[in-house]
Amino acid sequence: MNGRNLIKIVILAALAGAGLAAMGSALTDVAAPMQTALKALHEGRCDQAEQLAMDLATDADRPQGRAWAIVADARQQRGQLDGAIRAYRLLLASCESNHVRRHAAMQIAFCRTAQRPPRRLIPAAKRLDEKELAELSKVHRQTYVETSDHFVVRARNPHVAKLVATEAEVNLDRICRDILAGQEYPHSVEVYVWADSTDYAANAEDAPEWSGGRYSLEKRDGLLVRRIDLTQCDKSGRFAVIMLDRVLPHEMCHLVVREFFGDATVPLYLNEGLAMLAEITIDNDRILLAGASVNDKAKIALRDLLARDRCDMGDPALYYATSYSFSSFLHRRLSAEQFKSFLHHLKTGCATVDALERAVCASPDETFAAQLAAAWEDDAAAQAQIVRALRGQDEASSGTGRN
Repeated sequence: MNGRNLIKIVILAALAGAGLAAMGSALTDVAAPMQTALKALHEGRCDQAEQLAMDLATDADRPQGRAWAIVADARQQRGQLDGAIRAYRLLLASCESNHVRRHAAMQIAFCRTAQRPPRRLIPAAKRLDEKELAELSKVHRQTYVETSDHFVVRARNPHVAKLVATEAEVNLDRICRDILAGQEYPHSVEVYVWADSTDYAANAEDAPEWSGGRYSLEKRDGLLVRRIDLTQCDKSGRFAVIMLDRVLPHEMCHLVVREFFGDATVPLYLNEGLAMLAEITIDNDRILLAGASVNDKAKIALRDLLARDRCDMGDPALYYATSYSFSSFLHRRLSAEQFKSFLHHLKTGCATVDALERAVCASPDETFAAQLAAAWEDDAAAQAQIVRALRGQDEASSGTGRN
């Protein structure tokens, strides 16, 4: 196996979650045992890869310090994070390459973050009972104000104002910590909850009536005002639970991403993809549409997705599904530190492919974009298959499945 083929394996491993891209340039001259260990790791034989690499790293006559990277990665893939951290520290102690040391330090930070699991939120649609929904559906003449650390919420129902303030704080923490890999947001946001779609359309400037929610960031008297507009009740007069589960986190994510990028351009696919990723309830129809499209002539190819700066194509549903699929793919496959690095490279003006290469510390490779597209399309098809399988199980358990 020559050096270029080994680098390809390393790049694919990074996108698959193994995170060994930083070792690409340092491992082009390794002997057959190291190549065997890398191949085992790439093929998912983590136990074998770890044992082979341990033998190399602890060899009494000629210890191969770089093999600790394989040991660490094998443990990391199996969820043995404490053991992975110990192996990465041994890699730091045995390697003088700044490139590799930076990779090891990033992975140690990622393992520590992963030991604190993401916050799992229960959708409001599942936790609010009929009595609570009836109370939240009431619209009073008076406007009630509820404040929290980051939000000032105004609504014509005191329970709605309090609930939105609480939910806003929880979602902001989740978006900054879990979606955006630890961004800070030390700002205050005004939130207006309008009674219904008519009230919303009359008071939320430049917001289409169908949207149900919007965010804005504008200067007022020399001050930057952050604002989110929401709708309390649906057309039937019932409390719009979707406002809490999808609209609020979606618009909030847009606001946080917009402020993070500042004057820099946010890639459209990422702006929309992350906002959908922030929603508490997952839209499985998006996953199914994206998965079905990868083998369809009407699919949006990755190069076209990355080039879009407007959503005015013939099939907006496919665009949003594809944006969600690719953004979710990157978010799941990159470590928290790699994803944070990816965002910072985008902010400095890098194109998506270049930002990804830099985030995973991969050497420039003209085939990287093609490999990225293939890996994502495989993932989109696999995610759709999982959704179909789960739906089949649900139908079978409810007695509606086919015989």
